[in-house]
Amino acid sequence: MVEVMIVIGVIAILTAIVAPSLAKARNDAQRKKVDGELEMISSAVLKMAWDTGVWPNGDARSGSATDSGEIWDLTSPAAGLMSTDGSHPNWQGPYIREVPLDSWGNPYFFDNDYFIGGDTRVTVGSFGPNGNGRNVYDSDNIYVLLD
Repeated sequence: MVEVMIVIGVIAILTAIVAPSLAKARNDAQRKKVDGELEMISSAVLKMAWDTGVWPNGDARSGSATDSGEIWDLTSPAAGLMSTDGSHPNWQGPYIREVPLDSWGNPYFFDNDYFIGGDTRVTVGSFGPNGNGRNVYDSDNIYVLLD
């Protein structure tokens, strides 16, 4: 009986040591997946913006940000990446086959006035592990700058 208890104790100690490493490895893998998907999406956004002269929200690519707003659904025809609703002149797409959800099940977004360090920048991003988004600029957001 004592031997069984010792074996169970050793297994418990090993589990306590390994579990945090596995959780960190999982989080790192999710982050790398999002980084790769953001590069793919940002490339599609830039190709579309060069062809059409407008960002997915309809703002001029070369102009300053307006109140056109963010695009929370990059799969919609209004975004112009997979199809168009006709609001993107000289559209040569589709620019991407599909826009997946991020590793935490949230949609990626486009924002041409994302607030970073006191400045606004054009970004494509993920709300990160906590999923807080829609104009919530918290530290776990993951994004790619397009300007």
